[in-house]
Amino acid sequence: MLERFIYPGPHTRVVFGNGTLADLPAEAKRRGMSRVLILCSKGRTQLAEKIAAALGDACAGICAESVPNMPREVFDAVKAQLAESRADGFVAVGGGSPIGLAKSVSVSAQLPFIAVVTTLSGSEMSPKWALGRGLSRAAGNDPRALPTIAIYDPQLVLALPPKVVVASGMNAMAHAVESLYGDDTNPVIQTLSDDAIARLYTSLPQVVSSPASIEARNEALYGAWLAATFRSTTCLHHLIAQQVRQLFDLDHAQTHAVVLPYALAFNAPSIPDAMARMQKAAGVADMPRALFELNKTLGLPLRLTDIGMPEARLEEAADTVMQVKSYNPRPYTRADVITILKQAISGEAPKPFV
Repeated sequence: MLERFIYPGPHTRVVFGNGTLADLPAEAKRRGMSRVLILCSKGRTQLAEKIAAALGDACAGICAESVPNMPREVFDAVKAQLAESRADGFVAVGGGSPIGLAKSVSVSAQLPFIAVVTTLSGSEMSPKWALGRGLSRAAGNDPRALPTIAIYDPQLVLALPPKVVVASGMNAMAHAVESLYGDDTNPVIQTLSDDAIARLYTSLPQVVSSPASIEARNEALYGAWLAATFRSTTCLHHLIAQQVRQLFDLDHAQTHAVVLPYALAFNAPSIPDAMARMQKAAGVADMPRALFELNKTLGLPLRLTDIGMPEARLEEAADTVMQVKSYNPRPYTRADVITILKQAISGEAPKPFV
């Protein structure tokens, strides 16, 4: 199992390792935070209360308002509580929803925050922020959206059901895979993406087969951090998954898991070097098929319709995807997007694209 370590990144100080949640009060003090509001979802209130007790007089309260898709009214409520409590910083506890909300709040309020990471989503390492969903959402790219400190404690991931962990792990896998062929990839990103793919491909099944294994969750969490921190521009997979899940209010991580094998099968003929790298890292001969089979092994949904996408609205989904421009190593048309979506609705193994 990986030993505890600190990575002093250019924007975010990473504190990784078993039991590192206990470092939070000292890290907040180190950053100069004297009144700290804790942001979480209602399901994470118990953990927030534990953090509040550790912070003692430095805690300015708990705001358990986080919900998926960062709606404007929740954003306004968090900003109001920050002002009322006279907080000089805050802590975001959880996965993509509270941390995504924290990023928007941090940019707007110009307050630093600490991310206490409990899933493998990787949102905390992206400077992209957003409010709302769909084509009307507000969004931006700003380094001020990054947490000043990120705490990765595998003990917190141990408390999550395996299905939640592995779904977010497949989202992390998508970051690592696409980073091998994004338009701004480089040898450093590719080497670390190889490592992330290898660790995630091995550890995610272990999370399911041995739910109490702290070693498996440690490996998965580290692989997810690598995939999130050292990544290149996202491509067609992320474009399709993000637009579809926002349009139909689908589970974020599960949508990425379902779409990944099919989007990768589409790109495969145009990225032979990247395919060779990821297949070597995972130890497989056919990466799209291997990712599809991995979803099966992990007990994840195999069809977009299984997680709520109406098949009758496939054409609308394709139109929504095509309204957003994205880099991709292989040019694609609306017909290509429809084909990918049809495969992702079928639940069958990905077919080769020519």
